[in-house]
Amino acid sequence: MSETDQSIVQKQDALIWEGLQTFRYLPDWMTAARDPDRICAAFSEAIPEFRSGQLILHECDSSNVRYKGENWKGFYELTVSKPGESSTSEIHLDGVLSAPGVHPDRPLLVENALGSEDWHAYIPALNLELWTKKPEAVLSSLDMLIDPEQSREYLMNRIRAGSPAYQGLQIQATHPKIVRYKPGSRCTIVYQLDYLPDTNDHRWPELVVAKTYRKEKGQSAYESMRAFWDTALSSSTLVKIAEPLAYDEEMKVMIQGPIRQEITLKEMTVMAVKEGTPQAFDDLTEAMRKTARGLAELHKSGTKLTTLYGWEDDEEQTRESIQELSVSVPQLAAAGLPFLERLDSLEASSEPDPRVPSHGTFRPAQVLMHQGEIGFIDFDSSAMAEPAKDLGLFLCAFLRAGMATVKFDDIEVSSEPLDEAARLRRFERLLDISEKFLDEYERAYMPVNRQRVALFEALELFILVLHAWTKIKVRELNDIIFVLEHFLPAHKILNLK
Repeated sequence: MSETDQSIVQKQDALIWEGLQTFRYLPDWMTAARDPDRICAAFSEAIPEFRSGQLILHECDSSNVRYKGENWKGFYELTVSKPGESSTSEIHLDGVLSAPGVHPDRPLLVENALGSEDWHAYIPALNLELWTKKPEAVLSSLDMLIDPEQSREYLMNRIRAGSPAYQGLQIQATHPKIVRYKPGSRCTIVYQLDYLPDTNDHRWPELVVAKTYRKEKGQSAYESMRAFWDTALSSSTLVKIAEPLAYDEEMKVMIQGPIRQEITLKEMTVMAVKEGTPQAFDDLTEAMRKTARGLAELHKSGTKLTTLYGWEDDEEQTRESIQELSVSVPQLAAAGLPFLERLDSLEASSEPDPRVPSHGTFRPAQVLMHQGEIGFIDFDSSAMAEPAKDLGLFLCAFLRAGMATVKFDDIEVSSEPLDEAARLRRFERLLDISEKFLDEYERAYMPVNRQRVALFEALELFILVLHAWTKIKVRELNDIIFVLEHFLPAHKILNLK
């Protein structure tokens, strides 16, 4: 390439990066709707019960914020008390946040008594419309699954019908525990099972897991797990996967065996950078190598999956996300699409590796570690895809966890502020571990097109940026942009010098 051509490309890169700077900071009207202090101040001034002193507002928490259509929808939890009382209670609200231009002249509105079923409000200071949260109605199976007696009968019958090896299963009691809950979408429940002493077959599981689903994803997950289980993976010494036991199509409940867990690889990554000792990083590197060998085992398992997945699927979803966001924030389309087109150009000039049976959403959070063994969970999106799909997504999530400077996903990170040089040293150390992960994967399976791994990783990093906008993740956005800014030149995707 001539010096003139290099100069042109560098100017193009600078313009692309300049566009990406538009994503660096969320607008003030978005951050206000997630700031507890600003929410409390606006509610205290607008809602009569707080303004009059009838109720005292102590805390305001927002959660599960998602961009849907032209608005952001989420949940708001208010902690309140009555004057002179030490006990508090919670009021749960559904909220819809709109961009400032959507309702420019709409006045303050508060209807009915706070806490009543028909309470409704619009608060102009936050561009926020609110209603009393409706009870959970989507996951109809939830009440039954957390009842010890009903779940005992249900699990016993379903496992018997779904797994011939457990025809004689006799469960005496279940002890359900909710371990993950996404309101209106899914719930994961772990059961400790008790058996009568004279009926306990040593093959019967001590623990089982039930997952509820809102749509048809449970069926896909069950079929993928069954396909993987019917290969040598079910007895692999390199990686554990859960045994699929049954799927209830009517109730949309999947039942599976357990994967033992002391810590996830995501948690281990955060802990290693928090400790910062050579031993902690050595342990993390070894865990990453084990994970690479486990993923290679999955990829070369020969599992036959019906769904095909490629670059174009991720690219299309990303493009749609940009265009949807630009309805409310118009400047984002012009800012983000040139970067996506650059990735497309680089992808088109590289050759993908052959498709392999893939996890589909492989991240360090899906790697469970127990007494030196590793296990993989969450096969909801399994498909036949090139190895770079799993590898790129995994390494993106690894960098995301390792470079975190603020709490995310309920994981505490180091509270020590890092200067730019310290952050860069951490980034380079994590990149080195990433390369060792890929080296180990290739030793265990086959060489991969590392440029395509980097492209999938870059695309996933950009998707994280978009998620910070669609989910209004105010504090996390800075970490993600930092990683993107240093990742792109490191892998020659953009020249930012």
